[in-house]
Amino acid sequence: MEKEGNIMKKKILIVNSFYTPDIVGGAEISTQVLAESLNQQFEVYILTSSNNKDIIYEEINGVQVIRIPNRNIYSALDNYAPNTVEKLYWHFNNTFNKKQKKAINQIIQEIRPDIIHTQNLNGIGTYIWKLGKVNNTLIMHTLRDYQLIHPTKIGLINKLIASINKKRAKHVDVVVGISRYILDEFVSNDFFNCASRKVIHNTINNKTVEKNLKKEKGPLKVSYFGRLETEKGIEFFLDSMCNVEENKVGEILVVGTGSIADQLIEKYSQDSRIKFLGKLPFEEAQEKMSYVDVVVVPSLWPEPFGRVVIESYRQGTPVVATNVGGIPEIIYNKELIINPNDKKSMREKVELIYNLGAEEYNQLSKDCLEYSLKYSRTHEDYISLYRKILAEDE
Repeated sequence: MEKEGNIMKKKILIVNSFYTPDIVGGAEISTQVLAESLNQQFEVYILTSSNNKDIIYEEINGVQVIRIPNRNIYSALDNYAPNTVEKLYWHFNNTFNKKQKKAINQIIQEIRPDIIHTQNLNGIGTYIWKLGKVNNTLIMHTLRDYQLIHPTKIGLINKLIASINKKRAKHVDVVVGISRYILDEFVSNDFFNCASRKVIHNTINNKTVEKNLKKEKGPLKVSYFGRLETEKGIEFFLDSMCNVEENKVGEILVVGTGSIADQLIEKYSQDSRIKFLGKLPFEEAQEKMSYVDVVVVPSLWPEPFGRVVIESYRQGTPVVATNVGGIPEIIYNKELIINPNDKKSMREKVELIYNLGAEEYNQLSKDCLEYSLKYSRTHEDYISLYRKILAEDE
């Protein structure tokens, strides 16, 4: 155990499906930010899965990272489209993977963490909660998605896996929701009945790119950032923007990739304002957020948090977003919330921003940036929570 002065640092083992540079979604970014933010206060380890054949030990920005092989038939890191049978086998193997379980148990015994803090567990398995208890470790879980309840699109399989996860969840001491919405969703499904509960929003501390202030009213630059999938509302967004006059919306940027990318490019090829930029490096994506006048988050499904909302605010860019999942909890300007698939309302909200005078828009931009700063230190809530449950355990 590492010493801080004469005090031994407590050990935290943070567990997530993937870890930088393997980034599948927002959970990986949030996990990295959390780990690096905690590293001054605790001795932090990451346990994650990879496509390596052997266990890999490395250090990234002061955090000890342990990558275990993905002992399954495919990985989310693969450029592979499994069929239904393969998906079912994958989930069965993820739920009952004896080789993975044995390897994880050995790592826990090597590290001897004071707290095991799990996040997304695809590739790891929820049996880690019991392993932690067997090794006399406190267990905390952060809810970042709905995989524990809805791992597949087949209802019967979901019921089976959810019932197993629910039984294993009794080993969790503390459960954290990244929004009130996702925490309530699991509580209403009788998960984590033995755990204390808390809401801690994601820490978002990306750098702010200097934004050019508006000097006069002109056509807006509007953008979407995220996966190109139907449930993310990308078509809802593009259909709405195509019907806004060019003198009001001059550029429509789409940042991201997904299974319907080619379909979208073909469908909207006639509108020269729409530019598909693909997946951009994180820093470049932040620059685009600063460059545009408004970001739209048109999700049709209940986003657990909506990270892109706060990232956009961090660049001083206002957001129009749908009233789903955890998004309403973090929207600064409630006037810019819309219902899913309400194209008329989306056009009206974008036009509302267009009609702002330069001074009004610049003030809104400053207010959004100021509001975003409250999310830059939410990791301190985790530090307080760690210290509280460690003290209670003594």
